[in-house]
Amino acid sequence: MQPPTLPRTLILDYYDSYTNNLLCLFTQLYSDAEVLQKVVVIKADKYTWSEFQEHVLPNIDCVILSPGPGRPDNPSDIGFALDLLRSHAVPILGVCLGHQAIGVAFGAKIINIPKITHGHVVSIAPITRANGLFGSPFWQSSGREDKFQVVVYNSLTVDPNSIPDELEVTAWSVSTNDRPSTVQGLRHKEYPIWGVQYHPESISSTRGSALLQSFLAKVNETNSAQSVYPPLPAHIISSCAYRVSAIARSRPSTRPSSALPTPPVTPSPSRAPSRIGSRRNGLKLQEKRLGDIGKELRTQNVFESLVKENRAGSRKGKEKAIGEIWLDGQTPTRSTTTSLATPSFLLSYSLSSRTVTLHRSSLPPSHLSLSDHTTFWDWFSAASHVITSSLATSPAEGWRGGWVGYFGYEMKAESLQGYKRPARAERGENTVEEVDACWGWVDRLTERTSDGEWIVRGITKEGDLQLDLASEDDDDDISMINWLRSHDITFGASQEKWSEYSQSVKDVLNNPSTNAITSASAFPTFRPNATGSDYRQRIDACREAIRQGESYELTLTTKFSASTSSLPQEEQLDPYSLYLRLRTFNPAYYSTYLNFPTIATSRGQGLSILSSSPERFLKIDKNRRVEMMPIKGTRARVKPGQCKRVDEMIGEELRTDLKERAENLMIVDLIRSDLLSCCTPSTVSVPKLIALESYGVHNLVTTVQGTLAENVGSVECVRRCFPPGSMTGAPKLRSVQMLDDFESEKRRGIYSGCLGYFSVDGVSDLSVVIRTIVAEGNQLSIGAGGAITWLSNRDSEWEEVLTKVGSVVGKLDHVQ
Repeated sequence: MQPPTLPRTLILDYYDSYTNNLLCLFTQLYSDAEVLQKVVVIKADKYTWSEFQEHVLPNIDCVILSPGPGRPDNPSDIGFALDLLRSHAVPILGVCLGHQAIGVAFGAKIINIPKITHGHVVSIAPITRANGLFGSPFWQSSGREDKFQVVVYNSLTVDPNSIPDELEVTAWSVSTNDRPSTVQGLRHKEYPIWGVQYHPESISSTRGSALLQSFLAKVNETNSAQSVYPPLPAHIISSCAYRVSAIARSRPSTRPSSALPTPPVTPSPSRAPSRIGSRRNGLKLQEKRLGDIGKELRTQNVFESLVKENRAGSRKGKEKAIGEIWLDGQTPTRSTTTSLATPSFLLSYSLSSRTVTLHRSSLPPSHLSLSDHTTFWDWFSAASHVITSSLATSPAEGWRGGWVGYFGYEMKAESLQGYKRPARAERGENTVEEVDACWGWVDRLTERTSDGEWIVRGITKEGDLQLDLASEDDDDDISMINWLRSHDITFGASQEKWSEYSQSVKDVLNNPSTNAITSASAFPTFRPNATGSDYRQRIDACREAIRQGESYELTLTTKFSASTSSLPQEEQLDPYSLYLRLRTFNPAYYSTYLNFPTIATSRGQGLSILSSSPERFLKIDKNRRVEMMPIKGTRARVKPGQCKRVDEMIGEELRTDLKERAENLMIVDLIRSDLLSCCTPSTVSVPKLIALESYGVHNLVTTVQGTLAENVGSVECVRRCFPPGSMTGAPKLRSVQMLDDFESEKRRGIYSGCLGYFSVDGVSDLSVVIRTIVAEGNQLSIGAGGAITWLSNRDSEWEEVLTKVGSVVGKLDHVQ
């Protein structure tokens, strides 16, 4: 059957982390261009009821009420939806929370379901004489079986004993020995209003497109089966939470990330970028392959010669390095590259005072205060776009130079829609602020390929390159490029410096240092900031919030702390020796060592990140293909040399564990929704779902992919997906807000954020900051946590936290 004519559809989003996935149901039936012309996702608090009636209702043909946290009988959770339902001005489909709202609007009660489950697959059966959406020819032609499989995410349900006469149940869940039947479908007997409790948009739900077709066919019936509907008007499209273009290009767009309507990311208005002008073809990517030279050398020795001793610096003299970069990729199971570099300058950002700080060798730091009209994401993204657009060569895979660094977890305040950014704090002259983001610029680096060959890479400038970012008359913020130019900083090395660097790398490989630094003899003793008893009580609080319908899953975390004073004297202030031990003890695909000696925090001078993260946050390749790989589900492995069969049994136990699979599925659906905020809708897919991967521990890993939309740049893509969903739970906004209260450490800091690179050509690769030691002065910390669901066992969850920390620094025998 041909799909129904697509009407103008407004999806009212209750800040749920799955709402965007509804777009995938549309793109199974219609082109991206038509969907983006006719379907819009708008936050439920974007309009008042009177504004919605006046400006929106006359210009749309139907509404979908999205899933969401909270209760439909709580006005702060449901907004004007009850008024909309009672007015029945247009056909309406309610999903989960929206379905429950239908019940409440016409007099039904909301109760807890008998057995709370989230992310589980259950069987649903329409009533015997199917009607409503389940009686549609589109539904009937989609399958002959009476039952079908869907995913549920609910703690609450419509009380079947309270359903008024004007509503009718259209589907029930199939009861099992441990799960009684619950209401899964409703319809209004007179008005064009239908609801389903389950999530038809989930990756593991069946017959979702059939349900959508059934609804759209009913919309057409109500509207006398129009042959064609006009596009949505511009003022409604501009209200969309995020807007992407219909066609993804094969290389980065020359337009900025908000070239199409991208409204403000609350709470900070995200202004349209200033007029951009750059000298095209001004930057050039260079590389020099060194063949067999140095192939026999250990990467450690080369890093210490090139970076720690700064032998790859200028021949005119040695300056103290502003930072040390080792993107290690130390793993015995997956081939990867290694990159070694020294940044030429650093930019750090403090969210509390909105201050950017420039760090350079042998010079005092310089500060710039951003206005309340922008965010660091805006400022950083605009400059990155200008730099990328000045390249003379096509994008290539891997890091070719550009930015390397991290976004800390607290940067969620400027990325997460609906999250309230803290009020600006006054910055005193001697104030030591938290560093929420830090990015270093690298225009010369040395890479080692997976087969051991060394390659020298660089970004060079042609002549006296000038990159210009012209300011608007009302622009309160100087652009990054203009600000850096005022400090005599330009992008790209001269041909002379590139040649010097290339030769010095070759010299080092021919004559490396032989006195390698010794790894730490032991890890310091890490102790939990919260006791096991405290953490278990927080688990209870999380489960109660889930029972109340406030969240489906909460990633609860804590920190473990230590001091290098417990190490031998010669190792007390040397995080690098600790990293050498870590990369051997727990090799991982995203093993990384970053050292920024000029960065100061309240815990000390000097910031080092020693990471053995196995988890990809987000990768963007040369074809603008975005990939995310969430990890949910962890089990300890048996020690090497012990029974292989026992280790395999532990892995298989994890792979088939229903609770662990549900945790993973919840984050997969969340990440699909995140990618739909920045990718062309039809390109979002899940090529690998809940697969077992075994490295330092057993993990369940999923791969989610999409193609970046034409109007979204690399930094903007990361912003729209930040913070990593595997570190928040779902729905993301409500979960993050509750975790702010549940976690006694009010800052996660670098832990739970992301680190990696934005290559100058737009290619990017960032990990989730887990299994990581952060050193600030002589204070060390490790963050760890786990996803809490209703089915969580408080003792098992605490044991999982200890397992994760133990995978980094060894078994914590002293912790109960």
